[in-house]
Amino acid sequence: MFSKPVILIIVLILLLVFYFVIRIGAGKSKEIEGSKNLKRYLFGVRILILILAFVGIVLWFFL
Repeated sequence: MFSKPVILIIVLILLLVFYFVIRIGAGKSKEIEGSKNLKRYLFGVRILILILAFVGIVLWFFL
């Protein structure tokens, strides 16, 4: 089994990988800058990842 700090690092790395995969799949930087829908989509993804990170940290502290 992993220790608590290692589990937290793994969760945060997985969230970063999740964001980068979605970011790469959204298209090139020029396409994102030109599209309001893509900007809102990536903003929503960032918010989701921040919420997941917060929940992961809270669970990490209490479990």
